[in-house]
Amino acid sequence: MKFLVTGAAGFIGKRVIAQLLKKNLSVIATTTRVEDEKDIFFKYIDSKNLSRQNLEFTYLDMSSKESIDNIFSNNNITHIISCGYQMSNMIDDNPIKGVEVNILGMTNLFEAVVKYKIKRMVMPSSMSVYGNAQSVYGSRPVHEDDYCGLKHQSFTYAVMKILNEFMAQKYNNKHNVSIITTRPSVVFGFGRQRSSLMWAEDFATLPAIGKPVHLPFPETNKDSFIYVEDCAEQMVQLSLKEHLNHFVYNTGAETASGTQLATIIKELVPSAKITFDNDGKLTPFIDEQNDNRIREELTFIPLSLKEGIRAHMNEARKYHGLEKIK
Repeated sequence: MKFLVTGAAGFIGKRVIAQLLKKNLSVIATTTRVEDEKDIFFKYIDSKNLSRQNLEFTYLDMSSKESIDNIFSNNNITHIISCGYQMSNMIDDNPIKGVEVNILGMTNLFEAVVKYKIKRMVMPSSMSVYGNAQSVYGSRPVHEDDYCGLKHQSFTYAVMKILNEFMAQKYNNKHNVSIITTRPSVVFGFGRQRSSLMWAEDFATLPAIGKPVHLPFPETNKDSFIYVEDCAEQMVQLSLKEHLNHFVYNTGAETASGTQLATIIKELVPSAKITFDNDGKLTPFIDEQNDNRIREELTFIPLSLKEGIRAHMNEARKYHGLEKIK
């Protein structure tokens, strides 16, 4: 097997690659910014004590059919995990680039799945496809079959993900291929960059290194959280399983209020200083995902929220030369 991973140096992409390498699988890791990102990327891989023997770090422009054909025709790629995407803040700054990568680029990959007989493609969609409020669904956890109309959307990013999902299912049905998607909840972990969700980095990183953190929502706010390593492992396992029962899977994991987050953080770092904007808006997402589907499909069980936050904090502390939290 040989995996193509797009968005290789990104928050989730580099963790997907590390987990594939741990399984002794060959990986072609791709980005449009090879020279800018190669040092940081390889430093991350080396920090995990992983061999580079099965790893190639190279250029790919998803929006270019020529670039796509070049990499697929010169490599015996069997699987794709596509993490390359323009995030909300980047789409707002450059909508044309957003369309080139998120719509044309993803459709180019769907075409490649057919043309090059790829065994499976896995792509992360987003919890944001369910809209900007839990109130659309009442108080229950939201299921994969639930639908939210455009009038409840706040982000172009989410609408692009909806189109990606729609197109992927068209390719599956027309060409009998296997394109699968996950809908990640709030993905937290150390090392998030260029995101409109930087609070999902700061809420654990800053207390871990002895700094105060202010969260831009009320303490009553609720979100569903998944640790970044678990989000990556779910995609890897979905790509490797011979038969899957569904097209789309909520990542799920654990729901917590701001108050509950603060309690966990102070259990791990008793001196932590955490404040909330109690006059601020709730985060524009659903509160809770129903994750029965992915738990039934995979044997993998994500970390509890507390253990995920501990792992997040310890990665931050290691980076800053501090001792681990026990």
